[in-house]
Amino acid sequence: MKKLQLFFLFAMIAFSVKAQEIAMNTPKNINIMHDVSKNEIVPMLEETTYTYKYKGNEVLVVFTEDEHIEYFNDKKHAIKSSIEWTASDECYMTLKESNLPNFPFTSGIKLHMKITKIKRGYIYYESTLGGRSWTGRMKQVN
Repeated sequence: MKKLQLFFLFAMIAFSVKAQEIAMNTPKNINIMHDVSKNEIVPMLEETTYTYKYKGNEVLVVFTEDEHIEYFNDKKHAIKSSIEWTASDECYMTLKESNLPNFPFTSGIKLHMKITKIKRGYIYYESTLGGRSWTGRMKQVN
């Protein structure tokens, strides 16, 4: 029993020394917790469809692997954006094209979206675009 206890004590000391050695030799400007490659991010909204109300009308929102489309007026008008996920609950949508009348933004502008909560089939989010921020929610379509 004493030999087993000594073995575990030695293993713990060796592990502790190695961990300290690694920590001391890691450059200070590297954030280990956020060093995740793009391929490891699993988006919360990949291959899903939602709706929300805008000026009393229903808007259909489709998320695919790398694209976001919002359909207005029974799919007569649309806003199409590419998506870059920075975390499973956070992304940037870059506007590619829109045929929505009086749409004030041009191709290339980026919208930042952060999902804040998922509850009872709704996605709650915070968005920022052109210096303006707002919150909203979308209902998942089954």
